[in-house]
Amino acid sequence: MNPDSSSADAMRRYDIDWLRVFATYLLFVFHVAMVFNPAPFYHIRNADLSFGMLVLSGFISLWHMPLFFLLAGWSACSSLQARGRQDFLKERIFKLWIPLVMGCVLICPPIKYIELRSGLDLSYAGLRVSPALEAGFKLIIPGGLPVAAPFDETFLAFVPSFFTHLSRFTWSHLWFIAYLFTFTVLYQPLFGWLMRLQPLSPKKHAHSAWVYLPILPLALIQLTLRERWPGIQNLFDDWANVAYYSTYLFAGFLLASYPGFEEAVHRERTRALTLGVATMLVLLITLLGVISSPTILLAGSAVAGWCFIVALLGFANRYLARTSTTLPYLTESAFPVYILHQPAIVLIGYWLIQLSLGIAAKFTLLLIAAVVATLGVYHFVVRPFAMTRFLFGMKPKARYARLRALAPTTAVLVLGVIFGVLLSHPARAETPVGLWYAEGGAAQVEVTACGEELCGRVVWLRSPFDEDGCEQRDYRNPDPALRDRPLVGIQILAGFEASIDARAWSGGTIYDPASGNTYRCSLQLDGENRLRLRGYIGVPLLGRTTTWIRAGLEKQMCKR
Repeated sequence: MNPDSSSADAMRRYDIDWLRVFATYLLFVFHVAMVFNPAPFYHIRNADLSFGMLVLSGFISLWHMPLFFLLAGWSACSSLQARGRQDFLKERIFKLWIPLVMGCVLICPPIKYIELRSGLDLSYAGLRVSPALEAGFKLIIPGGLPVAAPFDETFLAFVPSFFTHLSRFTWSHLWFIAYLFTFTVLYQPLFGWLMRLQPLSPKKHAHSAWVYLPILPLALIQLTLRERWPGIQNLFDDWANVAYYSTYLFAGFLLASYPGFEEAVHRERTRALTLGVATMLVLLITLLGVISSPTILLAGSAVAGWCFIVALLGFANRYLARTSTTLPYLTESAFPVYILHQPAIVLIGYWLIQLSLGIAAKFTLLLIAAVVATLGVYHFVVRPFAMTRFLFGMKPKARYARLRALAPTTAVLVLGVIFGVLLSHPARAETPVGLWYAEGGAAQVEVTACGEELCGRVVWLRSPFDEDGCEQRDYRNPDPALRDRPLVGIQILAGFEASIDARAWSGGTIYDPASGNTYRCSLQLDGENRLRLRGYIGVPLLGRTTTWIRAGLEKQMCKR
């Protein structure tokens, strides 16, 4: 027996273990509910949707992922204190990076394939839906969403594009692991500074008001950033989530660093629960349309989310600060279950939702089937074997401990293979350069290269004269000096840069002569002879998509 095992057990925080297990297994309820939720987004979508599932999913989402990041911050402090900076980074590679790469290679391709087969397509650029699903989304987004391209590929034909086209890639639920790995590596110097700022052992009393201080930055983030970045977890253009979840990560780190602060949080459990419930009721009233205020929804989500987490921390410390015979098993299973639960729900749910059953029956069957399948794979496939334990970030058995030492080397090799595949992919062949019919054939626009960017000019109008017989001019231009220029010849597309996806261009603008407005815009080829343009103000999710057809191929492009 390890002589230090009893002291280690005495210091272990079982309340934190229980919260981590609770948050992980609650994912089954949350993601199964998302299948029947009118709000975007989930990989599969039932034909019949439920407002009750919208409320359930919305309530859980207020505090669920923030709780994961807060607990991760708490664990980061404990890990740094026990291991030091260098071993902490090695542990992050083993615990997070290896499972992330494994999941993206083995687990995420089937999820994306089922998503596309279901008429949905969520990429780094936004969400697209098939025409058959548009009506359901209009309950939440009245303006509609961009149309997803038809998809009828086999899985084997699809898989190569998953790794070579960014628009086909997804890390699905593994976005949490990607964000957490990035955060903990980037913030590690700051974590070290916070640990040196004040000794960890003394308990200094903290006033209760300090418990609610994080609400201020959380609400400010929601009010200033959320509309611009609504929440597509692509890491590089998701600044609202980066700021929001970073705040929770640091909050968790500070809780572990300053026992006096954590003690104050535990004391506030009842008051925080009361404030959280009251705020949740206000949010529900707003959701029902009794109050129409985006400000209340955004700020209220920050208040309710933090208060519910404070309550969970306090009540867990009060009632769950003890172990049980099942806790060690559940604690060890938490991370693999997080990785495995999503493919179980998506793959089983894709077939189950096609049955002629009601929402309650489908929800119950899918929940039970997903739990059984996930735990079955974990218990009989992942848990017993050294290699699967390694790939899922679990602690190795003693005789296989050397696998952990190989984690950094393995990560470098895997990265080399991935970049090798990406760099060996053929150069961009498809291009929108050429002549296009715009607005249903009302105009022709010539797209050309302007340096390293793409631009486009109007070269033909179906109706070149106005009702007075005068040449059509740019009458609605906001600049009076430009209102007399002919429409034929004006530049309406500008500034489009090539994306990693070989079929997409972004960062540009489109000018609408009918209104005189200029919008941000992205381009995406649908095959060689259709061009989809997404014009928007602020966020792509709230814009409008139009399709142009390459001139000269009109008859070939008719899909009737």
